[in-house]
Amino acid sequence: MGARVSTKNFRTSLNSDEALISTLVYSALNTSKEQLLRPAHPGWIEESGKLLVRHCLSKTFDQKTILQELLDLGFKLDTIVDHCIPIAATRLGEAWVQDTLSFSEATIGSANLQILLKHIAQDRENNFVSERGKRFLVCVHESEQHTLGALVLGDMLRRQGHSLKIKLDAKCSQICNLQESNDYDGIFFSCASFLSVKETAACVRQIRRTLRHNCPIFLGGSNIEQVSQGIDLKEFDLVTSSLNAVIEYVEKNRKEIPLSFGMAAKG
Repeated sequence: MGARVSTKNFRTSLNSDEALISTLVYSALNTSKEQLLRPAHPGWIEESGKLLVRHCLSKTFDQKTILQELLDLGFKLDTIVDHCIPIAATRLGEAWVQDTLSFSEATIGSANLQILLKHIAQDRENNFVSERGKRFLVCVHESEQHTLGALVLGDMLRRQGHSLKIKLDAKCSQICNLQESNDYDGIFFSCASFLSVKETAACVRQIRRTLRHNCPIFLGGSNIEQVSQGIDLKEFDLVTSSLNAVIEYVEKNRKEIPLSFGMAAKG
C-alpha cells in the first residue's frame, strides 16, 4: 500500500478535485481512530460512517433523508457533526487509497458530506449565539481545497455560544477588510496540506503588516502538526487542533470589544 499511497498523495500538478481527494487521503492515513471513536458506543459511530458513505455515493443522495435516518437511529446532531461525518470522510479517503473507490466516486462522496454538514449548520446557526460569546472569523485560504474541517469548527463554535463568519477560498485582502470592519476576537485558519499551510503562513505575515490593530490568529486542523513541519509559523499565536485552547487564549488575551463592532459582525 505504501508505494501506491505516495503516488496518489504527492502529484506534481493537482486540479481542485484532485487536491480535495489528496487531503482526504492524508486525513485517512494520519487521523487517530481513537480520536474519531470517542463516543460511548464506537461501533455505532463506525456503522454510521458506513451508512453515510453509502448515501453519499448514491445517485439519489438527499441530505434531508440521510439526516433524518441518522436521527431516527438515535444519533444527536452534535454527534453527527463531531464524529459521524469526520469518520465517513476518513473512510472515503481509505477506500480511494485502497482502489475500492474511483477518483470521481470519492469526489462526489466528499462533496455530499459537505452538503450534509452545511445543511445541519444552516438549520441551527442562529440558535446558539450568546451575548457573552466571542466572535471569530474562520478562514480557509484560497490555496486549501479541504473545507470540511472549517465547517465542523464553525458548528462547534456556535454550539458554545460564539458568533462567527466562515470565509472559504479566502484571499489576504478579503480577510484584512473583514477584520478591519468587524474587529473579530480571533481569526482561525483551517489547513489540511503542507502547501496550504505554507501559503496561509505567508498570508498571515501580510495580514500582520496590514492590520492597524493586533488580533489573535490561530492555525488548526486534524493533522496540523504533521502537515506544518518545517514551515515558519511564528506569526500565529497558537498552532493547535484544540478548540478549547483557542477559546482559553482569547479569553485571557483579548479585551472586550465596543458594542458597535459586535453589531457590525452580525451583518
